[in-house]
Amino acid sequence: MDRKYKYLYIVSVLMLLTGAALAMIHHVAFDVLYTLGGVGYTLYYVLAPMKDQPRLVRRVARMGVFSGLLFTLSGVARFGLFDAYGQNAWLVFLVLGLVYMCYGNILLYIGDKKSKQQ
Repeated sequence: MDRKYKYLYIVSVLMLLTGAALAMIHHVAFDVLYTLGGVGYTLYYVLAPMKDQPRLVRRVARMGVFSGLLFTLSGVARFGLFDAYGQNAWLVFLVLGLVYMCYGNILLYIGDKKSKQQ
């Protein structure tokens, strides 16, 4: 994690978690909070420099950008833009984003574990 953008990542993830947890209240403020968290999460992976990082870290950063775009799309869906597919269409994008996020973190964990063994 880049120290310069560390707080952007932390605040964005907290906004995502808070907005997702309070989704059952159906208030516009929580939808905005969730969407801004998705945008911030995407911005972290776009802005954080990864040029001098190992190939695995750069790959996970690309997956983080895609995951952030899915979170942002999920936030947009919470405003009712995809209601033709059902009111809970935002959950599909949320789950897909979480899958990419978890997969990237598992890859980092396995890569870190392999590098420590050598």
